[in-house]
Amino acid sequence: MDIGQEPDSQPARKRPRIDLGVGERKRGKSMFGIVLGTLNRAKIEDKERNASEAAKKRQMIDQRLQAKLRKETDSVRRSEEAKKDRNAANRKEEELQLKDSIYKLRRTHLPLYSHFLCTSDDIQSIDSMEDQPSSITLLALPTRSHPPPLFYLPAILTTAQEAFLEKRKFKVKEAAESEWSTFRTERTAGIDEIKELRLRVADEDARRKKEKKDEIEADEKTHVNKDEEMTSDEPKPSGSKAEERDSRTEEKTEERESKTEEMEVDVGTKEESGMRADDEDAVEY
Repeated sequence: MDIGQEPDSQPARKRPRIDLGVGERKRGKSMFGIVLGTLNRAKIEDKERNASEAAKKRQMIDQRLQAKLRKETDSVRRSEEAKKDRNAANRKEEELQLKDSIYKLRRTHLPLYSHFLCTSDDIQSIDSMEDQPSSITLLALPTRSHPPPLFYLPAILTTAQEAFLEKRKFKVKEAAESEWSTFRTERTAGIDEIKELRLRVADEDARRKKEKKDEIEADEKTHVNKDEEMTSDEPKPSGSKAEERDSRTEEKTEERESKTEEMEVDVGTKEESGMRADDEDAVEY
């Protein structure tokens, strides 16, 4: 073994052990016991506090407040939904009214346009009307161009023009009736949807009115109960006090009667003395 080589690892140092005496250990145990006793005492006090009447009243008040909060949030949510339903019903009704006026106008006016020729018509392509996939092109008015398209009706029609007009009248009328029947089914479904929305709004309004009525009745009942409690809490006069009051009232009435009698006697004596004075004056005269 070479002297210059260093050892791979140094020996681990041992941690010095703290030698606690008997007094230190007893002190630690006593502190631990004090902490446990404090925790147990706090737990017992908490249980007693929860079991007291004030705690029960507090819990009842908290439950009432939570129930009231849930009721108010539910009422606000229902009122918002009713407002949305009302707006949706109004919007749907306006949309149906607009569409109804548009489709009625198309149903009455577009067949009238089919009685006339247009400068943009291609009369040579009569058979192309059979190949049209839908009624959109038949019911569509001619596009704007320069010069603009004009409707006209010659005094004398050619054979091709007569055939073109007859075929277009039939196709346009059929397409207009088909479009109107499709809109009628859509209108019926829309009316049913509007009725359902308005029914939900009416139910929500009735529910809110009932809640307000119930709240007013509950407030009146609470006021009546409070008044009854206040009247019941008032002290009632005892029997001795009632007898004293009765005796006092009797004495007062007797005093009043005696005073009235004395006044009557005084008045009578005064009258007699006045009459005697008059008699004496009369004799002297």
